[in-house]
Formats: sequence, structure tokens, C-alpha cells
Amino acid sequence: MFDTTDYPEQNLFALTISGALTKEHYDAIIPLLEQKIARWGKINMYLDVRSFSYITATALWEDIKLDVKHWGNFNRVAITSDDSNLLKAAAALATLVSPAEVRHFPLEQKREAIHWALSEETEVAASHTA
Repeated sequence: MFDTTDYPEQNLFALTISGALTKEHYDAIIPLLEQKIARWGKINMYLDVRSFSYITATALWEDIKLDVKHWGNFNRVAITSDDSNLLKAAAALATLVSPAEVRHFPLEQKREAIHWALSEETEVAASHTA
């Protein structure tokens, strides 16, 4: 399932992923994600992956459609997890096939992960004011 955390005044879409993912879970978060994209254009994401067990075929299809539709709408994606080698490899692969920067952090580095996801905006804003 997905649990979302709202950062209404920040360009951050945060999800906690746990258990199984179904199409219904995607149906619930896609409108929230698209509202964030409509407001900010390109967004940053924070994914907290906990005890993920599986994804159904229909949920995987929703994920693929979402990725294709919003291919260029992601700046940075920070992923925290239990230091899983599979997730580290997935994050590394994502940087090769996606225009977004993707970085993996251990679970206990949530604060650092969120800061990193948002830091591109800070760096860009600072360079425009200098």
C-alpha cells in the first residue's frame, strides 16, 4: 500500500510503500501526484520503502503507464529502505534510464533524503539570486 505525506508548500511528493501494491493503490495516488505536477511542473519525490512484498500485474501496468506519461516530470527521487541491494541496484538503474536523479539512502537517513530531494531547487534558486 501507499501512504502519502503532504508537503503542500514544497515541491515534494512523499510516499511510504509497504506490503503489496495493487491497481487500487495507484488509483488513489495518481490524482494526488498529478495535482502536484500541475502545480510545480517538475517534482521531487521521496519514497520510503518498508517491507514491500509484491506488486500485482495490474499495479505494475499502472506504474509503467504513469512513468511513461510523466517521464520528464521528475527532478530528484530519494529512496530510503532497509539497505536492500535490490533497491540500491534499482536506484542505480533508474539513473541510467530516467532523466531524474535517483539516490538510495538507509532508512535512518530520512531527513537527509528529503533534504537531498529538495536541494536542487535551493541550488537553482541560489544561483539565480547571486
